[in-house]
Amino acid sequence: TLTSSSHHHHHHHHHNNNHHNGSNRNPTPLSRSPIAGSGSGSRSPSRSPPQVFTYTYPGWKNDRKLLLVPGPANNPLLMQRRQALYDGTVTDPIIAPLIHQTQTQTQTRGIAGEGAGEGAGAGTSIVVWNYPHHERELEKALRHYRDGKDDIVAEIITHGNTRQKSHIILASTHPTTHPILQELDALKEGKHLNYRGYRTDIKMVEKICSDEIQARERIGLMQRRQAVQDDTCIEPLYRSIQTRNRKGTGTGEGANNGKSESERASASAWSYPEHERDVENAIKYFLRGRDTFVQRFVKDGDRKEKAYRKKLQRMQMQMQMQKVTK
Repeated sequence: TLTSSSHHHHHHHHHNNNHHNGSNRNPTPLSRSPIAGSGSGSRSPSRSPPQVFTYTYPGWKNDRKLLLVPGPANNPLLMQRRQALYDGTVTDPIIAPLIHQTQTQTQTRGIAGEGAGEGAGAGTSIVVWNYPHHERELEKALRHYRDGKDDIVAEIITHGNTRQKSHIILASTHPTTHPILQELDALKEGKHLNYRGYRTDIKMVEKICSDEIQARERIGLMQRRQAVQDDTCIEPLYRSIQTRNRKGTGTGEGANNGKSESERASASAWSYPEHERDVENAIKYFLRGRDTFVQRFVKDGDRKEKAYRKKLQRMQMQMQMQKVTK
């Protein structure tokens, strides 16, 4: 369905990254680039006359200076894309359905007609967005599309579709029969939730309930946050932070043999300068579910502690030497 003859080369997901990653692969070698601006077809070699692009969108002159120069930023296709956005003639399947949706928000028929006909034939189901504040996400998607960041566009669209499907579930007559919402209710009833931010988390799970994998991860995080708040968290990763923490409370089976537990704790507890900050950061990441970061923090802290203790030993040795020499 693409109209002009020089649109056909890579109008897909890859071309856009040209101008980010510094690679110098120009989509069109500039010598015969038909896209230098209004009316510049005449200079090209005697092949078939190229398609001449006439740019009219605001800022095209500036873009011509930036995007058509040889080099990593060279991306004439971005100018074509911006012109299409300006003219309302975008046919790129990644975003066309969403654009048609905004234009024809009132006449729902138009969405299925235009969008599906043009871009979205290839197995993309068009989800019409009308969940609260979806306009913001739409604007964000268009902005990134305009800048050629298609991978971000795809993420925004996936997330928007999840939000939309969840919105439909929540608006249905019996939303409580949905497995995720049932799990959420069980959590609300079973644990008395009171950690900071739990209400936001509940809303978050509801907003993504149609994506069960993501929603379950979030529920797991809620359980973790409450357990830390209640001081009942027995996850090994959390224990590993607490044994490094001088003020650490022995959670779990700590109380039964006081002495050895505290001795063990002090053996691995950190004492190097600023170790408190590292403990705090490790806990912060743990609460965000960024477990690989937590592991890295613990490893780094252990390394700093080892170096610090060596340094202390050296200083003690020096002190003793001085005493001896006196």
